Amino acid sequence: MSIIAGQRLAAMDLLDEDEYAQLDVWGHRSVLGSSVVGGVSIPGLFARWVSVSPGVVALRCGGRSWSYREVDEASNRLAHVLVGYGVGPGDRVGLLLPRCAQAVVAILAVLKTGAGYVPVDPVVPDARLEFVLADAAVSVVVTCGGLADRVAGCAVVVDVDDPVVADQPVSAVGVGPVADDIAYVIYTSGTTGVPKGVAVTHRNVTRLFDGFDVGVQIGPQQVWAQCSSLAFDYSVWEIWGALLHGGRLVVVPEQVRRSAPDLRELLVAERVSMLSQTPSAVGALAPQGLESATLMVAGEVCPVDVVDRWAPGRVMLNGYGPTETTVFATTGVLVAGSGVVPIGGPVPGAALFVVDAWLRPVPVGVVGELYVAGSGVAVGYVGRSSLTASRFVACPFGGVGQRMYRTGDLVRWNQQGQLEYVGRADEQVKVRGYRIELGEVEAALAAVDGVGQVAVVVREDRPGDRRLVGYVTESGGGVVDSAGVRALLGQRLPGYMVPAAIVVVQHLPLTVNGKLDRDALPVPQYHGGQYRAPGTPTEEILAGIYAQVLGVERVGVDDSFFDLGGDSLSAMRVAAAVGVAFDTQLAVRVLFEAPTVALLAPRIGVGSGGRPVLVAGVRPQVVPLSYAQQRLWFLNQAESDIATYNIPIALRLSGGLDVVALGLALGDVVGRHESLRTVFPVVDGVPRQQVVAAGEVDFGWGVVDAVGWSQQRLGQAVAAVVGYRFDLATQLPLRVQLFDVGGGEFVLAAVLHHIAGDGSSIAPLLRDLGAAYTARCAGADAGLPALGVQYADYALWQREWLGEESDPDSVIAAQLRYWREALAGLPERLALPTDRPYPAVADYRGASVAVAWRRGCSARLRGWLVPMMRPVSWWCRPGWRCCCPSLVGAVMLRWVWRWRGVRIRCWRS
Repeated sequence: MSIIAGQRLAAMDLLDEDEYAQLDVWGHRSVLGSSVVGGVSIPGLFARWVSVSPGVVALRCGGRSWSYREVDEASNRLAHVLVGYGVGPGDRVGLLLPRCAQAVVAILAVLKTGAGYVPVDPVVPDARLEFVLADAAVSVVVTCGGLADRVAGCAVVVDVDDPVVADQPVSAVGVGPVADDIAYVIYTSGTTGVPKGVAVTHRNVTRLFDGFDVGVQIGPQQVWAQCSSLAFDYSVWEIWGALLHGGRLVVVPEQVRRSAPDLRELLVAERVSMLSQTPSAVGALAPQGLESATLMVAGEVCPVDVVDRWAPGRVMLNGYGPTETTVFATTGVLVAGSGVVPIGGPVPGAALFVVDAWLRPVPVGVVGELYVAGSGVAVGYVGRSSLTASRFVACPFGGVGQRMYRTGDLVRWNQQGQLEYVGRADEQVKVRGYRIELGEVEAALAAVDGVGQVAVVVREDRPGDRRLVGYVTESGGGVVDSAGVRALLGQRLPGYMVPAAIVVVQHLPLTVNGKLDRDALPVPQYHGGQYRAPGTPTEEILAGIYAQVLGVERVGVDDSFFDLGGDSLSAMRVAAAVGVAFDTQLAVRVLFEAPTVALLAPRIGVGSGGRPVLVAGVRPQVVPLSYAQQRLWFLNQAESDIATYNIPIALRLSGGLDVVALGLALGDVVGRHESLRTVFPVVDGVPRQQVVAAGEVDFGWGVVDAVGWSQQRLGQAVAAVVGYRFDLATQLPLRVQLFDVGGGEFVLAAVLHHIAGDGSSIAPLLRDLGAAYTARCAGADAGLPALGVQYADYALWQREWLGEESDPDSVIAAQLRYWREALAGLPERLALPTDRPYPAVADYRGASVAVAWRRGCSARLRGWLVPMMRPVSWWCRPGWRCCCPSLVGAVMLRWVWRWRGVRIRCWRS
């Protein structure tokens, strides 16, 4: 606690001078004080080797060799053609070429004109190709053969195989680049779905190799393999690591790269000594025959098993760096058997800062966001000044005018001064209300015997049904049993972190950049073990309910509801469906105790529910609110100026959206569901439900012209929609707007007030919207069948079943008696010690504080927790696992209990 009155905790220093000094040394802060003068361009450095070793082999591809002189002359010829088309310093030239020797020549030719190259991989769809060329303002495209047709009409096309190129002089062109000219613009995926072009200078590239230590000397003796797409900045490292140091570059054709045996054969035959791969790609290779090759892995998190297979007997490094920091910002030597795989320390010329939300360095071992400063920081994003300003920020640790790049990656310093990668700041996923780090699940999965490569993703194969799915390859000749793996993970992870399915694949699919291609992963089949068909009518009905709720084709009587992907929310839906089907009351806890159809069937009592059947009947003139609606109506009246109970939805749509059909489809969905067109007028102080006729609804639908808007303006507009303050007495509880951002891209923003739905409502609404939109696009009516029961019918049914509070024998009277007893004597507010008074009106602001526990603390907490909670059977049942959040909650609970004497049984979440 601060001893200075009024000082915020956020303003307190957590480090002493020695700790600051240590972080400065580890992060190379001193490089920010070095003056940057002079500098050489990429063609300038290449020319030195042409002069020194003109006859030495520079390129190998497809069995053919090119000397340094031949590469130089070929690039000069092509450069003359480009200059003839007006290409010069400051221009951008598109490259649409496969990985081949001509592509390397074309890159050098473009650079010699003073222009920057913009690579586009031939495998991308035409829409992506056209976007990149237009966004980068490309006027000339260098390509070959049949690819020329794809860019005809987009720009001037130069074919590298055109005889005109061969007729050009071999002398150098009269212009050339300087160190601060743009060398290339590489497009990366944007968080908004729109690709962004990263502009990198010659100086960024040439200084990458200054003093770079890869454990072996970089020089003419090295043979490099170029396996990466030109549109992936790993290719910059491969190409210029060889050609700016007198080495030999072996260009690997695409068909060879895609075959692990063929790639290994080529690498061995060409005696490659510098191999750069993504962990996913190298994981599919056998290391035999490549013992003398130095291996650099980068592009994604490197699994421990890849290090243990490849590191022994060789120099193996892990490289890390966004495109915005020129290939690498850190490197580190990897050692087999060391466990955690660090990303190392800063490369020469880079300065690293691990900071908190206030840009203050965090202590060793504490997770923070990584910022990179120094000579590798790129110019910014082409044509996106606002995005550039938000990611390339002023560096408070250097001199005036120095910048640093905000990576969005979470890391921590270890005790050895190495960085450990924790994950993306936005990599935390939320599944069924739980926040999950995918990396933690992947680590547990990779530790299972017989499992090779792993990937864990969140799939949403049905709208609103998000599930964790693990993909694995088999290693060491083992056979992976999916059910067995899930059972093992269930012993190591909280239940909500165990993937709903484990899919065994021959290999993990990769993108052209060598990274995991998540879109190519197969759709999982959610099923248990060996199928056994239902044998009784009860089992048959239960199996049907399981299948319908979980969205699977069939369910055997021995399949566990939770092994099939069920959770507490879907368990409530099963309990409700069972209650209707058998006229009984099924507690959700029974489903946890008897999760299979075979176990549950004997516990189903038929005809014992005592509830009236829910059917649509004649409605009275005044339709009351359900109790849930009544609660939310009251909260809306008490806090009408906040949007706490809004359910926001924002979707980016592309691919030929039919705007008219979408508007009609939305109207169809609102027409089908009365709850979306219900208002709640107040008569004599009492709210009632009033359904608006389908033809008179107004839910704010409109199309907004947002072409040319900045991301900030668009974000503010979307926030205004989803933060709408509803007047429930007169306005429908739904608002929808569509923002046309141009280029066939749209952003759909919608908000649903909680009084009309909850998280479970989204999936059926989206299903209806999809069906209606499909029909409207075809020029037909939506054809959505009328619902047999509407929410107003449910409200009437609920009031009838629960009865009146004044009736002592009613269900609701019994419920009220129980809870009044349970909560009797509790204070309205916990009188906790605070450093400031409670606000007069709640502002609903919250925050979190991350605390690194000392080793062994978790185990001691568990030992304390289990006996303490043993009497509380509803919380800690036998066999249930307690995860860290539960432990922390228990500690907090115990503290509050001791402080104010609050009973434990009243703390429920």
